Formats: sequence, C-alpha cells, structure tokens
Amino acid sequence: MPNFFILFALTCVVLLAIAVVRPRLIYEYPYFMAATFTAFILPQAYALYRDQWGGIYLRMTLLMCFLCIACCWLGYQRRPHPALLSKLNIPIDLARFLQGGIVLVLIGLFFTYKFGTTPEEELSSRMTGISTVYLFFGGLVYPGFAICFYCALKRGWITAWLAALGAAVIPVQAALFHGRREPTVLFLMSVGLGVFFIKGKAAPRWAIIAAVMGAMLFIPSTSEYRQLANEHPFDAFREINFMEQFRGALDPDAISELKNATALIAATEETGDYEFGAGYWNQIVFRFVPAQFLGRDFKDSLMIGGEQRDMSDFVYNVLGFQLPTGLTVTGMGDSFNEFGYLGCLFFAALGYLFKTLWAAANRPNGIVAQILYIQITTSAMRAATHQTIDFLPALIYDLIFIGAIAFYARERGVFAAPLSSAPAPAQLLSK
Repeated sequence: MPNFFILFALTCVVLLAIAVVRPRLIYEYPYFMAATFTAFILPQAYALYRDQWGGIYLRMTLLMCFLCIACCWLGYQRRPHPALLSKLNIPIDLARFLQGGIVLVLIGLFFTYKFGTTPEEELSSRMTGISTVYLFFGGLVYPGFAICFYCALKRGWITAWLAALGAAVIPVQAALFHGRREPTVLFLMSVGLGVFFIKGKAAPRWAIIAAVMGAMLFIPSTSEYRQLANEHPFDAFREINFMEQFRGALDPDAISELKNATALIAATEETGDYEFGAGYWNQIVFRFVPAQFLGRDFKDSLMIGGEQRDMSDFVYNVLGFQLPTGLTVTGMGDSFNEFGYLGCLFFAALGYLFKTLWAAANRPNGIVAQILYIQITTSAMRAATHQTIDFLPALIYDLIFIGAIAFYARERGVFAAPLSSAPAPAQLLSK
C-alpha cells in the first residue's frame, strides 16, 4: 500500500521548493496553496501519522490530503477560459475606481464599529441576528483597502494613501489584538500582490521561507495568543513559548483540525451519508438570506434537507466522538463529506478558476481581475484550512461588490482590445 503521508509531504515540499527557487510563483494558486498545506496541514498530518491515530480512516484522510494538493496543481494546468478572460478585460477610470474603493472603506469602517458595539452575549462561533449584518458589510473594508492601496501605488494620490491607511487599521487591529489569521493573511496578500501587479516586485526567497515557518510555529499558539493579546499584544509575543506550543501540537493526543477531518471521513464512510453538494447550496443560503428580515422558517425552507448539517452532531451520533468547539474539519473533511474522494476535484476547479483569473490579471485592462484575485486568495486558503463550502459565498460576495465598483468605474465608450492582440506584460516575459 502506498505511503500516503510521504506522497502528501513530498508534493507539498516540491511545490513550495519551486516557489522558493522562483519567488514570483508564490502568488500563483498551486504554490500559495502548497504553502498553506505545509504550514497548517502537514504538521498535524505528521502527528497523526506518527501514532497512526484513526487507523484505516487516517490512511483515507492522508490520501485525501494528497489528492487535494495534487488537484491544486492539476487544475491549474488547463488553459484559461477564453470567455471569462474576455469579460474580465475591463477598461477602468482609475479616479472613479478609487471613489468606489473609498465608499467600500467607509461602509466597512462604519459596520465594523457597529459590530464592536454588539453585546458580548450575542456573539458566538455561529452568530445570528443583526450582528451578522454588521459583519457582512464590515468585511467591505478589505476590498476597499485593496482598491485604495492599488490606486495609491499606481498614481501616488494622497487621498488614496489616506484611505488605505484608514482601512489598514482594521486588519492590523484584528491581527495584533485578536490574533485573527484570515484578515492578517488577506492584508499581507493585498500588499504583496498590489506591489507585484504594479511594481513587478515579488517577495524575496527568505520572506517566503520565513512566512511558512513562522505560520507553522504561530498557528498552534493562536488560542493562547488571543487570550493574552487583547490588551498587550507585544507582551503576548514575549510570554508565549512558540516552540513548546509547536511540540505540543505534534502530540498525537492534542486536538487538531485534521483529527476532526479523520473523524468526519470515518463517519461519512461508515454511513455512506454523503451530502452530494447540498452543503455548498445551504452555505450560500446561510450567508445571503437574512433570517432576521425574512424569517427563520423561510430561510430553512430554501435549504436542501431543511437545515445545514451540523458536523459535530453528525460525527457524535455515528462515532460518539465529540469535535472540539472552535476547530474546523478542514477542506479535506468537508469535501469528502460531500462527494467522497471525488471531493478533491473541488480544488482542481479552483485551480482552473485561478488560472483564468491570473491570466486576466496579467493582461491590459486587468485591474478588476487583479483586485478580485487578491480578495479570493485567502478564501482559497480557507477552503483547505477550514472548509470548502465557505469559498462560493466568499466568491459571490466579492463578485457583487467589486463588480458594482467596476461597473461604476468602467470607462464609457471604451472597448477593450481583443485578447489575442494584447501584449504580454513584462513580468510574464521575465518568468
């Protein structure tokens, strides 16, 4: 029987090594996904593999890990979709684009403030009520920052720099005082990709290695950091023993997301109760249909099966294993729960989407594709670290609001040049 852990580890390391040799590649889908798998999934896989926790179901989980990272690369090998390339070839009035970005920043700041006034007892890992509305619109600060920062780099406008600095307060605060990983990575990717698209400068090799190693060490300490950093984040860095936390995470008895994935895969395999895509539709309904305005009964009626599957209850009812509160089931777990081993094709589909977006972003009139690409990189990472069902709502969210700004800012009466005649950008020729 093949050693699936070795296959998975080698695939991660090879893809990451290629990006280190050619640093510009770290911004492309297979390579930033390899960095994500290496930092987040690989240490947990090693801990379980060393103790063979889960038996045959662990082997299934490790096979799923290998299939998912392999599909990230395979899906990216297809040629970009020509019709989508054409739709993303949009001439933009940069001044109006900045105006739209500032509007997003102001909306995001206002609703983030309103979310901060929500009573603590109303907040939970699965929020309901008006707080979800605040959180929904508060997220607009991130595409707003990306647009303003892009315009600041492109034209050097003081207004753009001020708007970008104002927007940056939210992700910096989320990183330092709350230890939020996704906003932190989104902010850093917005800066890194913005500099790459405008200036053609990629992250140095040492930064790629440091980022992966730093994430690998920091992730096991996230919970403790959040407890300590609320008032004194810099003191928290001094107090936490990151190496000790990392060694603790390698203990096979430690709780981990991949252990949850193994339990979910076991429960799904034992019952044969696959969702066959229902989870993807139900998550869209959950994110975009406001029960506080339309009613809980109406919202539930739109869901396949009448409600979302509670993974914790599902696993407990089948195996008697309680998933720890606050931990995810990873994209390997939830995609298997949807389609079995074929769930890995979700990552191949993402590869095809990102290949098309990357090609569009590196063509003339690729501004909209660039901003969209920046915004959904962390959604793709989250598909691996958390669950795949979160990606489609995030994509729809970005398409709605970035698309609205693009419609407002599109140069009227200007038609994009045919893609076949568009010259290749300098950064592609230098690769």
